[in-house]
Amino acid sequence: MRTKRIFTTMLAAAALTGAACFTGITGSASAAVTSTAAAANVPVPGGPMVKANAAPGHSSQATTISENWSGYAATAGKKQFTYVHSSWVVPAITCPGVANQWASEWIGLDGYNTPTVEQDGTDGHCGGAGNTTPKYEAWYELYPADSVNVFAVHAGDIIDASVSYANGEFTLAVSDLSTGKTSSTTAACADCARASAEWIIERPALCNNALTNCFLTELADFGTTTMSGDEAQVTGGNVKGVGGFTNFPIDMVDPVSGGGFISLDTVGALSGKSFTTTWDRSGNTEPISLG
Repeated sequence: MRTKRIFTTMLAAAALTGAACFTGITGSASAAVTSTAAAANVPVPGGPMVKANAAPGHSSQATTISENWSGYAATAGKKQFTYVHSSWVVPAITCPGVANQWASEWIGLDGYNTPTVEQDGTDGHCGGAGNTTPKYEAWYELYPADSVNVFAVHAGDIIDASVSYANGEFTLAVSDLSTGKTSSTTAACADCARASAEWIIERPALCNNALTNCFLTELADFGTTTMSGDEAQVTGGNVKGVGGFTNFPIDMVDPVSGGGFISLDTVGALSGKSFTTTWDRSGNTEPISLG
């Protein structure tokens, strides 16, 4: 199994056939760093999006409708992002004994309309006997490279995560402020665009190693998640909250037979540098193509 976290637009999907080259990847962590490439039921997010009119209570920008992301994305014209940050409490997911239910929380650069994503965060899924046991991990990813789990986390832990860029290198840092566990990874990427910053709740996809058999999972019941201290920076600019940039709320949906969508969660309006997302329903698994 391979772990990927990507986001494609209907117009930019063709660009995903290219692969950015991440070099000089180095990292340190206060817990063992293990690759998820050989694990079963690992997340490989990705899926199409369409544009729609802004929903009531959201920013004046058009709301993005996505099958796998919800939250906010920010752009800044031709300016390149150098930093994104957020903190959150790992939400306790409810596991009713249904297979393939996941929820992930992360921040990152790129991926909104570009073929790379530099990101880190946490996720939870329903595992164990009968899929009734919540399991939680912190991770980072430099897509198209595989995702890497860096340490276990627990529901209720306070997480602080950032991605920064300087002197040709990305630094991905994630810390569990409740336990003191930390991870920091550095890598170079000459062709990463740094065209957007994101603060995201996601349902991933599960794929085989060849990415020929992929499907979006159901969205695990995470209750609510508040992402706080949501900040970003562009080259030569000051650190600002997401509201200081052109920002796009993103709603996660399931397609409905015969046309249309049904909402899987509700993304609240920005309140300073934070927003809250509320789970609505798990939805259905959806086959997708990522190969």
